[in-house]
Amino acid sequence: MKHLLTVIVCVIGAQALAWGAEHAVSWQLSTDDTTMVVAVQQGLPLVTQLGSTKNNSNWLLAPVPELLPSSVIQQGVPLATKWQYEGGILAPKSGQLVLRFSTSAPALELQSIWQARPGHGPVEHWLTIANNSGAVITIGHQDSLVLSHIAIPTDESMDAWWIKRGGGNATTEGGTLVQSVGRNSDATLTSDPTDGASPVPWLAMQVGTSRGLYVGWEFSGIGRIHFQSVSDGGSAAAAGPAQLRIEVGNIPAFKTDVAAGETFVVPPAFVGCYTGDIDDGSYTLHRFLLDKLAPKFPQGYLHPSLAYNLYLDAGGANADEKSVLRSAALAKDLGFETFVVDAMWFPQSGDWRWDPKRFPHGAQPIEEFVHSHDMKFGLWMAYTHGSDAEDPSAMSIAKHPDWFSAPPKLDPNGHINWNALIDLGYDPARDWAEKATQRVVSEYKLDYFKTDYTPIVTSCQQTNHRHHYGVDVSYWSTLGYYAVQEALMQKFPDLILEGCSGSGHIKDFGDIRRVHMIAMNDTLSSLPDRQAIYDSSFAFPPALLMDYTYENYYDNVSDAPEPYLWRSSMMNQWQIDPTNSGSWTPEQRAKVRRATEIYKSWIRPILQDVEVHHILPRPDGYHWDGMFYWSPSLKHGTLYIFRPNSDTPVQSVLLKGLEPTATYKVRAEDHSTRGTTYSGQELMNSGLVIHLPGRYTSDLVYLEEVR
Repeated sequence: MKHLLTVIVCVIGAQALAWGAEHAVSWQLSTDDTTMVVAVQQGLPLVTQLGSTKNNSNWLLAPVPELLPSSVIQQGVPLATKWQYEGGILAPKSGQLVLRFSTSAPALELQSIWQARPGHGPVEHWLTIANNSGAVITIGHQDSLVLSHIAIPTDESMDAWWIKRGGGNATTEGGTLVQSVGRNSDATLTSDPTDGASPVPWLAMQVGTSRGLYVGWEFSGIGRIHFQSVSDGGSAAAAGPAQLRIEVGNIPAFKTDVAAGETFVVPPAFVGCYTGDIDDGSYTLHRFLLDKLAPKFPQGYLHPSLAYNLYLDAGGANADEKSVLRSAALAKDLGFETFVVDAMWFPQSGDWRWDPKRFPHGAQPIEEFVHSHDMKFGLWMAYTHGSDAEDPSAMSIAKHPDWFSAPPKLDPNGHINWNALIDLGYDPARDWAEKATQRVVSEYKLDYFKTDYTPIVTSCQQTNHRHHYGVDVSYWSTLGYYAVQEALMQKFPDLILEGCSGSGHIKDFGDIRRVHMIAMNDTLSSLPDRQAIYDSSFAFPPALLMDYTYENYYDNVSDAPEPYLWRSSMMNQWQIDPTNSGSWTPEQRAKVRRATEIYKSWIRPILQDVEVHHILPRPDGYHWDGMFYWSPSLKHGTLYIFRPNSDTPVQSVLLKGLEPTATYKVRAEDHSTRGTTYSGQELMNSGLVIHLPGRYTSDLVYLEEVR
């Protein structure tokens, strides 16, 4: 039945599995998109089938064994593990299959967990290893997911797709990469939460335009996705049918200690199958993220919220109560719904009080104004920063020097201490962060909480922290960060969490389980903003992604306070971030109001289940670019179209994802194309002819299916 998980439990006796195994047990797990058969044969787990639910195909040429840890180290001695299968339990409602194994010397319990959640999306997998030996053990590298024997077709092309984070600047650190897969393919995508140019832990294998497979990692620490073509014998590809092997998880050098009585978690990974092109595959993942992974928004909360971010416009670190209240009034007047006070309200980061010199009444006048005008109140807090402040609530460098990942360095201007970072993998530091964040949210009556660079450290010089080998620093630091975020969600279930972290450095499927949206790019300009949504939307739905806009900060032409700049961020969650709103003309303010009206009435409803179509090449600043969004439930769509620094005044644009025989009404906000009706076939085969009058102009073209 559609939208219900299909789980078939078969005890194979007289009937053998596809490859003739005897005395085996198998379970079929299915989502709306992906079906998988997991079996236990001769006491060992393996995957025997992987494919799309829409056809009977199988990506696997042979069963894929799950490799359980072959050894651990105890008191410096390697000990081989002899895993005994203890049974499997399936929960049909949740689609979770737990396979249990044990070994006696040392005493360990291992669970291999598979989950196929009802609805769209992939099948997930993770492991837990409980140390019941009574002494510390050292665990080495263990992948979260391994797929092998994947057929590389000979009659169709296969391409590997992945994206870079684009954290600092999507122009220089972002990108969508496509690589042909063949007999000699071998690539490693190493993700790093402090490297804005590192890949998002996501990889898709697209066969022609007919079908594909994707994998991802639900963790924010340093990890990797490795794919390599091999022969049917398992060695580097030579003679025989070319096959693909994909490994997802911690880096191969990883190792860490697990205390007696402790359970180590190998982070979740997932694999999904789909039919169609890369955008079709992305949509199935988008639905999974929105419906299953991302935190639920409070009932009645309008999401994505239109947010007004205050940082530079009120004078930055020189802002005072009067200037902040003036900005809050402007936010309300322009139609924004959430007012976020960014990195300018405190004496110095680490001392998380409203600066008593600039804000003698604290947050109260601002909070009361914002809430009395029906807006949400948000605040920035980089809660891993230290300070030399003497206030008892401050993160004191002098009192806790051993909490920091490296000798802390204070900002010479006494404001943001970027180089004074505590390690949340250290329990006392994490405990302090939990209490400090909860105090700020409660005391200042926040609805919205934004964290920033960087809650996860990847290197640490301390010897008394939870990590012991360098390679495990980010693992434990990530778990500490997750604990702080989860504690906030548990204590304040109506709190909205924004994951910034240098705007897109932590951009992964583990973070999106602990924040409501991820900032994409820290260069708040029209071109990087459009590049960021182009790249990121292959893996993430636009409703969970956010861009900021600085007007006239980087470029006085492309970033003028005009619709061209605003529309560059209206394809996702838009957070306006003025730098000099006092210079805006009445006409420019009116255009912002019109943009917020369009966002609320037309764009936001579409973002709830939008199908994203990358109809033009990635923006480069010289060629026309644009994207087409379509809501299958509303039967509404938006073509976002931009003419950057291009000599071409007219462009024919082919749309995608429409019904060929349906009729669509077309109209344009700025009349760049004729308002009339077209068939879906005309829009996809002949396209729309768009006229834009000059460089750095744009339009929003609205489509509605005529019912």
